[in-house]
Amino acid sequence: MNTMLFFDYETTGLVPARERPAQFACVRTDMNLEIVGQPTTLYCKPAPDHLFDAGACLATGITPQVCAEVGLPELQFVREVCRELGTPGTVGAGYNSVAFDDEVTRFMLWRNLVDPYEREWKNDCSRWDVMMAVRATYALRPETMEWPREDDGRVSFALERLSSANQLLHESAHDALSDVYATIGLARLIMERQPHLYAHCLAMRNKNLAMQEMGLERRQPFIHVGYGAAATAGLRIMFPLAAHPINRNEVVAWDLAHDPRELLDMDAETARKRLFTRVKDRPEGFQRLPLDSIAANQSPAVFANLDVVSGQRATELGLDVDAAMENAATMARVLQAVDVDRLLQVLFARDSLDGEADAEVALYAGLLGNTDRRTLDQLRILDPRGFSAARPEFDDPRLATLWLRYKARHYPDALSPRELDKWEEHRFDKLIMGTDGSRTVAMVREDVVRYWRALVASSDLIDPGKLRILDDVLAHANGIAAEIDPYETVAPARPDAAPALATVSPFAVQPDMFGGAGDGGMSPRRRAIARRA
Repeated sequence: MNTMLFFDYETTGLVPARERPAQFACVRTDMNLEIVGQPTTLYCKPAPDHLFDAGACLATGITPQVCAEVGLPELQFVREVCRELGTPGTVGAGYNSVAFDDEVTRFMLWRNLVDPYEREWKNDCSRWDVMMAVRATYALRPETMEWPREDDGRVSFALERLSSANQLLHESAHDALSDVYATIGLARLIMERQPHLYAHCLAMRNKNLAMQEMGLERRQPFIHVGYGAAATAGLRIMFPLAAHPINRNEVVAWDLAHDPRELLDMDAETARKRLFTRVKDRPEGFQRLPLDSIAANQSPAVFANLDVVSGQRATELGLDVDAAMENAATMARVLQAVDVDRLLQVLFARDSLDGEADAEVALYAGLLGNTDRRTLDQLRILDPRGFSAARPEFDDPRLATLWLRYKARHYPDALSPRELDKWEEHRFDKLIMGTDGSRTVAMVREDVVRYWRALVASSDLIDPGKLRILDDVLAHANGIAAEIDPYETVAPARPDAAPALATVSPFAVQPDMFGGAGDGGMSPRRRAIARRA
């Protein structure tokens, strides 16, 4: 029997590939959205090679000290999350979960040597994103609920604003459990007022059904509601061209608001520039190629039935259905003259992977082979007392790095002197030098000063609770600095950050956190160098 697990993370920052979970909460319901069982809230202890973002802590109120006091060790945290999401028949659901929360889960599992994808399909499990149903509701059935607006007039899909506009329970935005209840409330509202739309969107968690809706074999137009095309509420009429040449779970489709004849004389290099040029690098007059890749395994809001959008709603959105149908007929003729499969193969050719990319953020650099999978399965059940003697051989070079850090974080006593050196160098390079774009101690110090100045400059009364949060974030960063670079042998990334902190910030900074002679007066970085000398 299927159940739904509505879940949410609060994290140490905004980028799921790099950040760590601070809080996880979930509530299980039946398929009618009636709550079954008790809610669960978990915290995760801080990692010794990671710093919290001050802005994230201000938003959530969760500090490193809170996580250290009440959090579970990461391995236990991972086991509990997997137990909830991996219960047979579970539909893991969240708000914007495909883009964020599912990514947090995947990268968390990856760095802890667990299959990052298995929980999404094994034992009749699946995943669903409520935000896709909410966007489809606004695009197709806007009378269903109230829609809050941003200052510029655009509809806001922020969970807390939608909850407030529709009088849904949401006691504390950016608290994981409160966000979960708000998500359930939104889903229930759509289910009760638009049951057919709700059922269709929920069914799209099955990638085979989503593929059928996109009609690649039929080569017929379909409707997609996504993040783009703001003028039409994200609603577009698309024409399926081909399966993605690398990821077969994706369909490459053309936006029929645009004339497809421009493909006739377009070379692959021009197409690549028009598709992948970053917004900040686009020249004046730049026109993005109206081509998108839609992932069938990300619960897309796709509809084979074009009548799902009424004529009145199409007019309100400025969607020209007749022109789209004319472009669809034109596309059928264009495909007779253009080798679209060849064009897409060149267009989506994977660039050579950066060999310097850190293994922990390189999840999507390739799938693991069966031999490596079996090796990881054996390592996870190995008695920790045997870690010191274990010498696993991996086909994938990413795993050697993951294995070392796995031991260092969870079983540091199992490290050899050489492995300890590597671990200390990793912490120093990441948190002091900022290798691979990591958040550094200097960056945290500067952010704390910046937020403190903003609080002081505000016309509102200063919230002492926010000052305490900044104090805690700073103390955690300084504590890390005291461990790995007590003499500040490397200048901060922005030299004015630390001095400004001493003169501007209200926080008392202990001298030994900046220059004290901890552990015999030699930093771990220096000890590592000395041992190798």
